[in-house]
Amino acid sequence: MRSRNLAIVFAGLCGYAERLGAQTWEESQRMLRLHEALVDPVLRKFKGRRIKQIAGTFLVAFESPTQAVLCAAALQQRAGRLELDVRIGVHLGEVRLVRGDVFGEPVNIAARIEALCGPGEVLFGESVWLSMNRAEVRAEDAGEKRLKGVPEPVRIFRLVGALKPLPDLGPLPSPERPEVHGELRRHLFDAAQVAMRKAEDALPRLPDRVRVFVGAGLAAMLAVAAFFALARLGALP
Repeated sequence: MRSRNLAIVFAGLCGYAERLGAQTWEESQRMLRLHEALVDPVLRKFKGRRIKQIAGTFLVAFESPTQAVLCAAALQQRAGRLELDVRIGVHLGEVRLVRGDVFGEPVNIAARIEALCGPGEVLFGESVWLSMNRAEVRAEDAGEKRLKGVPEPVRIFRLVGALKPLPDLGPLPSPERPEVHGELRRHLFDAAQVAMRKAEDALPRLPDRVRVFVGAGLAAMLAVAAFFALARLGALP
């Protein structure tokens, strides 16, 4: 087990659970892909490490509190262009890293801060405000708040906006996925989308001599996906 000082972000899409409960399986999968396509380019740009997703909420860790808040501003802006609202809570502190997950009071506080947010709102703790580059964003003091499970009040700040233009993160995802007819092709399409996302995340960090093996790895992933899709359809002996 290791301990590190990280900025922890909880970013949730407003109304996700309600919409999910009223959707078919296909519609819920489309919504999940839309959410990932909305969020993933922003996380990559600001060097956020996605820890896990809980329903419609992403838990993300950042080395830099400034990058965490700028990422929140970019998510807020990007979601707004699709007429969607996000709630984002950020807190900074020492967390424990165990098998790819994070634990500790900063995680609990960030989750409680996210729960305080209204639609489209970004809130962060005083530890973030004191540690970040305050020339990058404008924020207002929202006062001290009592948070469930936290013994002392936490001073909260509300993000007003970035003081510099945010980077261009490319085209927004389409609310409609490409139509893929047939169960087999749908399984292969979904496997290809997963492989592409993994490649996009991994390639920039790999040494040049390792990249030559990536193509073979992706091909193997698709072959496995095809095998299981065929097995599910009963097409294998």
